[in-house]
Amino acid sequence: MSAKLGPMDDPRTADAPAREPEPEATREEPARKRWSDNRLLRACSWTVTAMACGFAIVRLLGLETGWFLITSIAFIPYLAGVALLGAGVQAALRHWRAAAVTAAAGLAMVAVLVPRAIPDAQPAADGVELRVLSVNLYVGTANLEYVVELVDRHEPDLLSVQELSPAAYEQLAELGLEERMPHVIAEPAEYAVGTAVYSLHPLERLEDLEPGGIFHQIAAEATLPDGARARFLAVHQAAPVSPERIPHWEADFGELPAPEGDVPWILAGDFNATLDHRLMREVLDSGYTDAADATGEGLTATWRPIEGGYLNGLVRPPAVTLDHIVVDDRIAVRHFEVLDKAGSDHAPVLATVQLP
Repeated sequence: MSAKLGPMDDPRTADAPAREPEPEATREEPARKRWSDNRLLRACSWTVTAMACGFAIVRLLGLETGWFLITSIAFIPYLAGVALLGAGVQAALRHWRAAAVTAAAGLAMVAVLVPRAIPDAQPAADGVELRVLSVNLYVGTANLEYVVELVDRHEPDLLSVQELSPAAYEQLAELGLEERMPHVIAEPAEYAVGTAVYSLHPLERLEDLEPGGIFHQIAAEATLPDGARARFLAVHQAAPVSPERIPHWEADFGELPAPEGDVPWILAGDFNATLDHRLMREVLDSGYTDAADATGEGLTATWRPIEGGYLNGLVRPPAVTLDHIVVDDRIAVRHFEVLDKAGSDHAPVLATVQLP
């Protein structure tokens, strides 16, 4: 009887290497999405990009129309900063394409702001130097003693006064303003309507050249000691604070005097517009120079509301540049300065200019 063979005696397996048990197949877990890839977050990111691009296009092409865009475009310096900040946040979230487009829009807005901080070469001029001052009295409630102090300190040749109430006009006279600047053309009125021109030199009113807006805007020709003449407009244009005011604001720009003829114009006052408004740029393109822009002070703000705003006054609009001294581009601008406020929402502005 033959012996029973064991597994090691099986000729089929005797020379085969020992096999180790095969490991179980590992399961691949699906990659976990980053929280920054959330669809809602990305939608918000692209919304920021779209808004930045929209404001940049409106500003660069001068497309502002309607109350929202006309008022918003005044805040381009802040919108440019917000766009660049937004691009930084998008980059931190690795939303690279959105960040690149938002940054490009922000830099496009910055590009139109930078020249305002760089002084311009001035035209050759060897005529009379004039100091021009503009003050807004905030419906006659500003510190009128401070206005007289400014006149004493800076000795302006021409003074533009906006929002001159009858009471303020009388008080300025009592404080001696007319003794300091004896040539006066004034149209005091209630609310923000009143305006005046004060001068060291004889004035001749040019009523036919005055804009016919909702605020008085007084035009006059000053005769200087050497016989030279200069035309002066105390500017106070309608504010685009509501849709109903937009037509008045646009009409005021259309009625500003053109810089034509032998006698150069100087326009000073509250334009209720910044250099980011297309209509303001069109005025400058017609042959005028903004004194602040010419001296590298074009980004210095002049207006911010004293009270009001949003959330019961907790949030006020940021400061913007609404007050300007604009001169015929044949006139050289030697100095420009935004002065301290005293009881008004507008800061006084002062320029020294030299006639051709």
